[in-house]
Amino acid sequence: MSTSSRLPVRFWIGISVSVVFLVLAFRKVEWPEVFAAWSGARPAWMAVGVVMLVGAWLVAAVRWKVILAPAPQVSVRDTFSFISIGYLANTILPLRLGDLARATLIGRQRHLGISRALGSMALERVMDLLTLVLFIFALALVMEIPKIVQAGIATMAIGAVVMLVGLIVLSLHRKKIVHLHRVLCWILPERFASRICTLPERFTQGLDVIKHPTRLFAVLLLSVGVWLLAGLATYIWLLAFNLNLPMWAGLFVLVVINLGSAIPSSPGYVGVYHFLAVLSLSAWNVERNPALAYAIGTHALNILANVVVGGFFLAKEGISLKALSHADESVEKVEND
Repeated sequence: MSTSSRLPVRFWIGISVSVVFLVLAFRKVEWPEVFAAWSGARPAWMAVGVVMLVGAWLVAAVRWKVILAPAPQVSVRDTFSFISIGYLANTILPLRLGDLARATLIGRQRHLGISRALGSMALERVMDLLTLVLFIFALALVMEIPKIVQAGIATMAIGAVVMLVGLIVLSLHRKKIVHLHRVLCWILPERFASRICTLPERFTQGLDVIKHPTRLFAVLLLSVGVWLLAGLATYIWLLAFNLNLPMWAGLFVLVVINLGSAIPSSPGYVGVYHFLAVLSLSAWNVERNPALAYAIGTHALNILANVVVGGFFLAKEGISLKALSHADESVEKVEND
C-alpha cells in the first residue's frame, strides 16, 4: 500500500486523538484569565528559552556525530541540519514522520545508507529514554511523583532496557546475525533477497559505538546534556509565564510531555502537548487557566523554532517539502546502496 493511500487514514487518526486531548485540556477554561496570563508574559525570557532549546539540538547533533563515527563525510553541521529538518517534519507531517525523514535524507544525501542512519537513531532513542528515567529517579528525591507518571516511567524503563539489550546483542553478534540472515534470505526470491538481505549489516553499522565503551559513555553524557538544556529551556519558559516554581519543575514538565510523545496525534503534537503540560503543572497546584496559557504559548514557541530553524536548513540543503512527505515511502522501498 502506497503512502498516498495511507496518509488520509493516518491523518484522521491523528486529528481524532488531538481533538480528544484538546477537549480534555480546554475544559473548564476561563479565556479572559488565559489572555491575561499571555499579556503578562515576558518576551525576553521566551527568546532565551528558544535559544536554550536550539542549544539542546546542537548537543544532540554532537551526540549523533559521535554515534555515527567514523563517518568523515558527516559533520556536526550536517547532523544539526538534519535534526532540525526532522523537527520541522514532525511539525508538518502526521504521526511523527520526522524521524523517518531525517534517516532518509541524511542516509541518501551523505551516502550513509538509510538503514545505518536508522540504527544510529535507534540508539539515540534508547539513550533518551534511559536519561528521562534517570531524571525521574533524581526528581523523586525532591518531589512526590504522581502515580500516573510512575506508571508511564515504569513502562518507559522496561522498554528502554529491552531495546538496549536488543541493540547490544545486534552489535556484539553482528557477524553471526548477518550470516544467519543471509542463509534465510537464500530461500527468498531474488528480487526480494537483493533488497533486504543486507539490511541487518547496514543497520548494525549504526550501532558500532556500542563496541567502544569510552565513546558510548560520551554518548550517555551528551544525552544528559541534551535533556538538561531542554529542561532549562522549559524552566525559563515557566519564568516567562510568571510561574515561579522550583528549578526542577522544568525537568518534570519536560519528562511528562515526552512521556506522551509516542501517542499518535495531528502534526505538531497538538492537543497531547497541551493536556500533558497542564497535567504536569497540576503537581504544583497551578490553576488551569495560567497552565493552559503556558501550554499554548510554549507550544507556539516550539513550532516557531522548528519552522524557522528547520525551514532554514531545508532551504540550505535544497530539499523540497514533497521529499519530506515521502519519507516513510522511501524507507519502505529500502535503498539499494
